[in-house]
Amino acid sequence: MAVLAIFPGSLCSFMTDLGSLLLISLYTPPLALSIQCRHPFIRSLRLNGDTTYEVLHILAPASLTIGITRIASEFPKPIQNARLGVSLMDDLLNDPLNVELMKRVCGGEGIEINIAELSKLLGKHRNTIQSRLDQLFQHEIIDRPFHPFPWLLTEYPLLVVERIGLSRDPKTNLWIELDPNIWAAFFFKDEEYNTLLIELHRDLYEYQLWKKRALTEDMISAKSGMDYIPSDPYYLSTKAILKYTPNASFEVFKENFRQGLHLKVGGLELDETSVDLLEALLLGKGIHTNPNKLAELLNVHRRTVLRRLTLLLDEKIILPPVCRFPRIWTPPEYFIVISLLEIMKNKDRIVKTLSEDPHISFLVEANVGRYNLLALNSSYRMSDHLAWEEGYDQRFSGTFGAVKNFYLSPAMTFAIHQQYVALAYLNSRADYLRGRMLMKTIR
Repeated sequence: MAVLAIFPGSLCSFMTDLGSLLLISLYTPPLALSIQCRHPFIRSLRLNGDTTYEVLHILAPASLTIGITRIASEFPKPIQNARLGVSLMDDLLNDPLNVELMKRVCGGEGIEINIAELSKLLGKHRNTIQSRLDQLFQHEIIDRPFHPFPWLLTEYPLLVVERIGLSRDPKTNLWIELDPNIWAAFFFKDEEYNTLLIELHRDLYEYQLWKKRALTEDMISAKSGMDYIPSDPYYLSTKAILKYTPNASFEVFKENFRQGLHLKVGGLELDETSVDLLEALLLGKGIHTNPNKLAELLNVHRRTVLRRLTLLLDEKIILPPVCRFPRIWTPPEYFIVISLLEIMKNKDRIVKTLSEDPHISFLVEANVGRYNLLALNSSYRMSDHLAWEEGYDQRFSGTFGAVKNFYLSPAMTFAIHQQYVALAYLNSRADYLRGRMLMKTIR
């Protein structure tokens, strides 16, 4: 049990000891003090601060995130959040139940689509919505819903886009499909390279070990007469991501549909209801997490599931459940174009414009030779992309310098791991926590 003690004083200060005391000295009494805490076990959140001694017993560990607000005419705005004790983020990720819960929801377990809600939203009969939904899944136009795990980009801050020359054999193919660091892979022919990989790593050293281990542990075969893997990596940072909106390209898809350019996808004839339903699912509408089902799977109380889900969502370790396109960043049958861009002037203006452009679902700062931006673009036809590119050249004359494009058609897609990398990380995290608990038991 932790105790929160309120004392009169001249300044706010914070102290903590795990499982012990949290001490807060007030500014000048009498002031009202509002304590807002997102920890799931807090019972009471509001106190009146004056010269009297007050104690609030909290059934929770002492490592909490607390936001403090003094409500008075001279202090109308919240004071900054203070992180007390061990980082709340570390606490969340070091809790075995939280990790098991994230494995479930990030894998799509316990996530349900409410047909009645979508029927009301779209103004269509429930049977119509159910029929269209089944068709979207059967024709693989959209994946089933899950909770995205954006924290992965914090755990793996090194983003590598890499041209690489690999042997074309079953062993190498299996490595690409199962490797937990490969986010996406494309068949690709450029100079001596035949594959383009998008990877996530913790740092440059781990990336080097990863590539070395692939050869030394015989996961892949070097080309005949070579004892290394020829590659041309571009190193980027997930901390420099300017835009990551996987559903942005739906606006391009919808515009093409309405112009009659793309009415059939994966053999399925689309209609307005199908497209409206697709939009709703990509935005997460009508998609909910079932705490009862998760509680049953995890053998805990539903309130425990609700509290932990709320905290994970509040801290943005996971995001609300959505559906996404199978190729994440682009609709089915669309080209992915990865562009290295040299912006010679007005970079802030260009970044703002590209961030608002629905063709762009991913934009990141780059420092690759002369290129200072990397963008991932979606286009239905090659001619659409060329026209889009020419439009920017005309609109921002003299702004774009060199441009290097990698055109990746749907047929060139070897593997895109929607949640595989995230689930592999969570599985390894769960194994680590089990090992740590075992070591404590042995000691």
